[in-house]
Amino acid sequence: MQKKANHLAAAVFSALMLTAAIGAPAVSAEHYNVYNYDCWGEAVPAQAGYAAQRAVSGQDLGCGAFNTPSDLFRDWEDRFYIADSGNNRIIVTDGDFSKATRIYDKLKTEDGETTLKDPEGIYVSQETQCMYIADTGNSRLLVCDLDGNVQMELTRPDSTLYENETFKPQKVVADKAGNIYMVLNNITNGAAMFNSDGEFQGYFGANSVDATAEVVANYFWNMIATDEMRANSSRNVAAGITSFDIDDEGFIYTVTQSSSSEADRVKKVNPAGYNLFSVLGVTFGDLDSVYDSTANENYTTQMVDIDIDDMGHINCLDLETGRVFQYDEDGNLLFILGSTSDQLGGFSMKVSAVETMGKNIYVSDAMKNTITIFTETEFGGIVHNAVALYNAGYYAEALEPWREVLKRDGNSHMAYVGISSALYNEGNYKEAMKYAKLAQAHNLYDKAFEGYRSEWLNQNFTWIILVVVVLIAAAVFFHFRNKKKKKNQPKNLVEMLHEGEEE
Repeated sequence: MQKKANHLAAAVFSALMLTAAIGAPAVSAEHYNVYNYDCWGEAVPAQAGYAAQRAVSGQDLGCGAFNTPSDLFRDWEDRFYIADSGNNRIIVTDGDFSKATRIYDKLKTEDGETTLKDPEGIYVSQETQCMYIADTGNSRLLVCDLDGNVQMELTRPDSTLYENETFKPQKVVADKAGNIYMVLNNITNGAAMFNSDGEFQGYFGANSVDATAEVVANYFWNMIATDEMRANSSRNVAAGITSFDIDDEGFIYTVTQSSSSEADRVKKVNPAGYNLFSVLGVTFGDLDSVYDSTANENYTTQMVDIDIDDMGHINCLDLETGRVFQYDEDGNLLFILGSTSDQLGGFSMKVSAVETMGKNIYVSDAMKNTITIFTETEFGGIVHNAVALYNAGYYAEALEPWREVLKRDGNSHMAYVGISSALYNEGNYKEAMKYAKLAQAHNLYDKAFEGYRSEWLNQNFTWIILVVVVLIAAAVFFHFRNKKKKKNQPKNLVEMLHEGEEE
């Protein structure tokens, strides 16, 4: 209780100081409370990095109302593709979301035409100049050129590796080599991988199972159980991937919607299938009850979509709260935006996709049938600039932007870390220790302390040597003095008797 009280007092003090410094509230003008997490993992009020600009409907685009839009994708020419599932079509819009420029509701085949049914995923590749459509209702994946001509149709693989009865593609991405990765409904083995010729290659990026007490107990039980006992026992199965994205370097990022497991909630998977985020020790999503009175106290983050923007920021969409959690490339939380509400910037309990372009974040709501556009605030731009410099190793150049961040938001954990790192690289170890302590960055504090100790020793080396020499000389002097004094002392009676016996 005392710890929480101290944290609350610190948050209130920071908010008051911030208000006095800039003459504005510590939170944004959004209708929902904007928050972040401090170095203790406590939710605290924060400045907004993004502000809701407008919500766009199908009527606004001139293509008729959306019906359960389930996916959103931006191509290399800043065109947006919307998987309008309930209307069985793919809509293309301009970058300003001012009008629909094309609608794919019928696609051309060698035999004539084909129509979509409940398409849930869309991806467009610059390398292949093709659209990849997860045509969920028709149990297939279509590869089409941009004129709507079907180049390839993928259905349930005829392979011993594929043992599932159903084939329901929900999300899709393709790498630069043309390999295709699909999220399939009810598949827990990972993403299904096909080569550029449509041949099934196996599974990629499977999730792991949380090492709970039940899982460990089942593991040891299966070691001693009979085959019949194992067949009748329950199995511990990892949650299936919900959605994914691919960056310019070919790394695939996955998210998993699971209310019972935190394992592999967000992953960065290398070509070998290894999760590079496993060593970060980062918890993606909300850590605890949040600084938002509208939140369900017992909810668990359930990620439904992910987008890697042009700056390498990781944007994750939470189904439970309608929030977007934005992280830098190292998993440091930058901003939290959105909520569940009826107002602009709020969503239903059925958010479906997140996409980015430049300074904007786009979120589709499959219940409201809208796409909400958030734009970067002035404060958000300062943070992004500081993060870009910091992650590129330009610590000195990032110092002033970090100081500006701290002026505007005294709760910014990253600002304290950034300032400490900059001061450390400048050789200002004492001040670096101060900011590292405020950030609870123990490793950084230890490095700064070592630097400060070495600097102090170098500056005082002459005096240290002089003191050591003086102490050694004094010790030698007193040693010989005491020895001589002891030798010249008169002998006591016992010593004289002992000498007499020897004679």
